[in-house]
Amino acid sequence: MTAPDEKSLEMTAEITPEFSVIRTAEQFNALEQQWNDLFEAHGKGHQLFQTYNWIWHWINQFEKSPRNLSILIGKINNELVLAAPMVISRPLGLKVIKWIGEPVSQYGDILMKVDVNNPLWLKEGFNYLNKTLKPDLFHMRKIRFDATITPLAEMYNATLLEETAAPYIEIRGDKDFTEFNKRYSQRSRKSKRRHRRKLEEKGEVTFSVFEESPEANRAANHAIVLKRQWLKATKTVSPAFNGSVIDKFFDNASKPNDHPAGIRVSELCVDNHPAALEIGVLVKDYYGAHLGAYDPAYIAHSPGSLQMQDTIAELINQGVKTIDLFAPADGYKFEWTEQTVPVYDFSYATSFLGKIYENIYLLTIRPGLKLSARKLKTTIKKVKSLFR
Repeated sequence: MTAPDEKSLEMTAEITPEFSVIRTAEQFNALEQQWNDLFEAHGKGHQLFQTYNWIWHWINQFEKSPRNLSILIGKINNELVLAAPMVISRPLGLKVIKWIGEPVSQYGDILMKVDVNNPLWLKEGFNYLNKTLKPDLFHMRKIRFDATITPLAEMYNATLLEETAAPYIEIRGDKDFTEFNKRYSQRSRKSKRRHRRKLEEKGEVTFSVFEESPEANRAANHAIVLKRQWLKATKTVSPAFNGSVIDKFFDNASKPNDHPAGIRVSELCVDNHPAALEIGVLVKDYYGAHLGAYDPAYIAHSPGSLQMQDTIAELINQGVKTIDLFAPADGYKFEWTEQTVPVYDFSYATSFLGKIYENIYLLTIRPGLKLSARKLKTTIKKVKSLFR
């Protein structure tokens, strides 16, 4: 992607939105219809974490302080044409602007009406935000290569902190799972059939998908319990599971509610006992496989793989076009696809103190902490292998 130069921006400068910053939950609630209209007309499937309902759940549980909520909006003739859901955090007393939704949202982006002036809107909007809030730093994580906001990072020559990749599955017009399954090797298909037969020997195997409901709530909470048990057993460090944000978010969003965020919980059971579960999000014809977990009692029969197989079959029946497995690009995800999209973390310092924070913490300390966690996990595995 090539960022537009100043001259090209001036040539397209015909109408610029009137910008403002939403600071309270009440102000955000008043935007519900306009936000939904903007997403319906111009939102993309991979912007599933920028829907009004998803953000509503996050704000109403975790961020009601007017000191922190900082949603940039732009209107033309009272029509919402731009919405950037952001929040202020205050590490070490600094003012850092981040995406709303951490740690549950897998991507950050802005919604924007498709228009010839979009590059100008991006630049002017964030200039307004910078002048109004005077942050020390923008820390924009989990931005897809094809995100609406990506050109802005190039315009400002933002610092690239990290690049990962998100595997995804394109259905490519397959009419049913039988047709879809032909893309995999005969050996792979045979292996899954064998695992399913072995699992069926243990009891009746059933599969269900629940939308927001008591059943979805029960299954989602069980999935999180199993995930935490797995993290503990494998000594895996997951910043997303520090604290209880994920637990509270999905406990609330998976219940019957008047702001459905597209939660789908898949459950593979053996004699009504959950063997593998997945919390997903379905928006338009796009599905995100958000969180998977399995009961280790069934690990010999690959319950997670069988659950994914059944989930894919159900999604094909519903007309889903893309299944996003999200970053990081862990090896098990390539059982299903070879396709990935780059995902970036950017930062942009707007003050001297912000630059120091960027150079010392974001570029030096934080990557070191992540590397140390990975080395610790590898070391534990090596030590365990010595005693087998």
